[in-house]
Order: sequence, then C-alpha cells, then structure tokens
Amino acid sequence: MGPQGVAKASFMESLMRLAHTEEVPAPPSPGAAEGRGPAEALSVVTAEFQGERWTFIDCPSAPEGFQETQHALMISDAALVVCGAQVDHAGALAPLLHFLDARRIPHLLFLNALDESGASVRAHLKSLQVLSGHPLVLREMPLREGERMVGVVDLVSETSWGMTADREASLIPIPDSQRPIEEAARRQMLERLADQDDELLESLVEDSVPPPETLHEQMARALRDNRLVPVFIGSAERSWGLLRLLEGLRQEAPTVEETRMRLRLTAEGGPLAQCFKTYHLPEEGRQCLMRLWRGHVEDGDTLAGMRIDGLLRPQGATQHSVKSALMGEVLAVGRLDQVRAGDLVGADGVSRPIDWPQ
Repeated sequence: MGPQGVAKASFMESLMRLAHTEEVPAPPSPGAAEGRGPAEALSVVTAEFQGERWTFIDCPSAPEGFQETQHALMISDAALVVCGAQVDHAGALAPLLHFLDARRIPHLLFLNALDESGASVRAHLKSLQVLSGHPLVLREMPLREGERMVGVVDLVSETSWGMTADREASLIPIPDSQRPIEEAARRQMLERLADQDDELLESLVEDSVPPPETLHEQMARALRDNRLVPVFIGSAERSWGLLRLLEGLRQEAPTVEETRMRLRLTAEGGPLAQCFKTYHLPEEGRQCLMRLWRGHVEDGDTLAGMRIDGLLRPQGATQHSVKSALMGEVLAVGRLDQVRAGDLVGADGVSRPIDWPQ
C-alpha cells in the first residue's frame, strides 16, 4: 500500500514478475463500483516464491479507498508500505502509519526510486520517523558514486549488490571509501535492534555480533511484536531491490499462526474464516472476500448454517474456481448473504470483533 504518486502499480507488477506470476492486479477488480480506477480498487494476487505460496493484497491508494485498505490490513500478516522518494510527500502517509501503529500491525517500508532522485536516505527517514510510533530501522544502505546510486548493502548479512547496465543485480565488494559509512549504518541498526532485545544488547556490550541467521531471527521477532519498522530501498520501475525485499519477507514476516495469536483467535475448533470485503458479480451474485484462519474448507461445506456455494481464488482482475482452501489463504465465497465485512464465520455461527474499523 501507499499514497498516490509513488509508482505502486509498477511496484506490484515488478513484484509479481519476480514471484513468477504472470497475472498481476488489473483493477477495477470484481465487485468494484463502476468507474473506479486502479487507485481506488482492491486487488488480490497469489504467487509462488522459493517454494512457498504468498498472497498479496494491492490496496487502494486514493483517499476514498482508505476504508477498504483498513479492512485488508486487519486480516494481513504484515503491511508493505511503498514510499516515494520526495521528502515532501511523506505527510501523505500519516493516516496509514497512524492506523498501523494504533492496531499494532507489523509493517515494513520500501523507499522507492531513490536511485533516480538522488534523495538523502537520512533526510527521508527523518521526515518519516516523525509520523511513526516505532523506530524506523534501515535494513539496507545505498552505495553511491556522487549523486548516482550504484548498489546497496544488506546491513544484516553485509552482502552488497550492484546495479549493472542491464539492470540485473550482481554481488560486488563494498568500496573501501564507503566501508566506514556501512559500518556506522550497521552499528546503528544493531543498536536500534538491541534496544528491543536484551540478548543482542549483551552481545554488543561484549563487542560480539551474532551471525546473520541469528540477526534474522531477532529482526523477525521485533517485526512480529511490532517493536520496529524495517526499511528497504530500491526502484519499482527498474525491478531493482525487490528480490532482496521478497527474501526479507520470507525470512522475517509473521506467519498466519502468529497473526492469529496477535488477533487473539484460538487455534482449536473447526474452520474459521473472516470476511474483509463484500461485492456482487453479474452472474455469481454476492461474494465475500475472506481469509481462512483455521482448518480448511471445501465447496459445499456449511459455515454458520450457510452452505458454501462456490469457492474462488482471486487473481488480479480474474477469479479461479477451486475445490478447497487451506489455512491462511484468501478466497472468495459465494452466497453467504448474512455476512458483513469484519464478521468471523465458523461452524458455531457468526461473531463480530469489537475492534473492527467502521
């Protein structure tokens, strides 16, 4: 998600290409009001990345779509916020960041198009930090030649990647001239993380830094517990930096089980799904977009006394019929006429969380 003008559409298209998914969001999505454009329509895409299935919800960027964005955030493991390179655009993120903080939803930032703008990462973070209730922690540091961005350093693994003429990333050594800057940036990241982790603080006091795999685990715990906000950098239009971002998500994003625990939903019992959007299709009729928190469902099953008449997997502007869905998946379910956005639907009936945004 992100405000208008941050190339979020290019970001999503590039992300899907990297995840080897041909279909990308092409709003207006099914159920969107007539005349609504890409900035106003919510779209869902499922992709495979390194043997794992991921579901991405591309949220509206127009202000009038903010309620749909809030509802999608409520059922998400983490939010990925795309930020423009211009410092004066940071204020447009205020309502979104305030909502994420208030609801304790784990989130990450992606600073987009820094290579084209020559913008200062330090100045950009300073303007964004004012809007955030949690420390913004750089996961990556840009490598520059003058004003031109030529690569990036992963501050967890200290691996550096360069941008070549054909826009493909390749491993490069950290230039000696930028080694002191990288060491200072990494130390700052470790200190921010240590503020939230006594074990890491003790290691730093003893001048001992844990290996990257341990740092990934500590960063994952901090993100899951909403104690800090990791910040990645890159260019959506050039598809640069997004592979590192996907790998970061794979290593550190919360699981569906951890999200269910955050929402205080029990693991015991039969299938449990939550609706976060309703709409009508011309032929299929009323549909509920739902996330399955527990168990699995099949077409023809009964939830809350209502028979499931059609299971669909949303995929951009299309939907594919499926016979069953597993825990964690987002699906479109037909004919649940009594269900509203926010409702939890299980074998025992329908309930409504008291904290669902109105």
